Amino acid sequence: MILPDLTRRTALTGSAAALVVPALSGPSVAGVRSAGHVEMLEPGAVSQLRGLSIIRHGYWASGSNGVLYQGGRGRSLAVVRPGGAESLDFRGLHAFDADHVLAMSAGPGTASQLWRTRDGGRTWAAEVTNSDPDGFWDALVFARDGRTGYILGDPTGEGFTLLITRDGGASWSRAPQGLIPAPAAGEAAFAASNGCLALGPKGQLAFCTGGAGRARVFLSRDGRLQRFQIFETPIPAESPSQGAFALTFGPHGELWVCGGDFKAPTAKGVNLAWLAPGGEAFQAVDAPPGYLSSIATTGATVLATGLSGALASRDGGHFERLTAQPYNVARLIDRKTGVLGGPGGTVGLWRA
Repeated sequence: MILPDLTRRTALTGSAAALVVPALSGPSVAGVRSAGHVEMLEPGAVSQLRGLSIIRHGYWASGSNGVLYQGGRGRSLAVVRPGGAESLDFRGLHAFDADHVLAMSAGPGTASQLWRTRDGGRTWAAEVTNSDPDGFWDALVFARDGRTGYILGDPTGEGFTLLITRDGGASWSRAPQGLIPAPAAGEAAFAASNGCLALGPKGQLAFCTGGAGRARVFLSRDGRLQRFQIFETPIPAESPSQGAFALTFGPHGELWVCGGDFKAPTAKGVNLAWLAPGGEAFQAVDAPPGYLSSIATTGATVLATGLSGALASRDGGHFERLTAQPYNVARLIDRKTGVLGGPGGTVGLWRA
């Protein structure tokens, strides 16, 4: 399910100039709290950034208008727009290292594609194109081994699409039919931040949904992808614009999920929930209100963001609003530093 700008499966249009991406040391502070502050950097491209992958000493980011770029401390790098990808919306991203990156575009049918660079973005190649006219890819994740990876797609005639690779993305196969329970009518995942699909520390795999009256999480705990359980979450999902948008595993197997209503980003209601390791029910988490589309955790630090702004919790403390500046995606570098990407190509750096 694609989001904004802000409709499902909209045409992906626009262009971006080759601009300079600022380093992670911008001077302006958007907000200061005990949980830290966010330094908002100048936009790097005409793009809605939704893909974000942390590398040593920096990050890769991606978004609409075929835009990808690399940033990091102490340096600025030019925007990359692979030839032939100008109309694509790169919402999924995995950087194996600074030079080797796999980018996934989201869209109906053949608009869902995988592109790869092995030379730091100087050259790119389109490696895989979705051949299912009803298919629509939402998220891309890889295990730490760099070989096992998954692509989640919206339901087609066979149910949810789950593609699996064991060779670093060179080849993909669809998960066996019947492995994932059937979706409810109108249920789908949200391609909001490459966050609707997550891998756990012991090979657990989970994805979250909305748009069908219930915000649910599908979870395989066994590490071998033999069985999925379904969990209801307390996040509202009465309309197609509501539901669970992103999730992430904590270090002990706990599972965080966030969401809300992208058409009413400041609305009140549960926007964050938590499932204990081995637990059987998600519990609502007290947090500042507003739509959240991305969540990340490292150790006892949790960082979440959306069009309502960014939130953080450290060492098990209360969630505090860091800034009201809208962002789409958040990733943590460590327990005290994170990167955010958002509308207009904006990048933010969170520091505790």
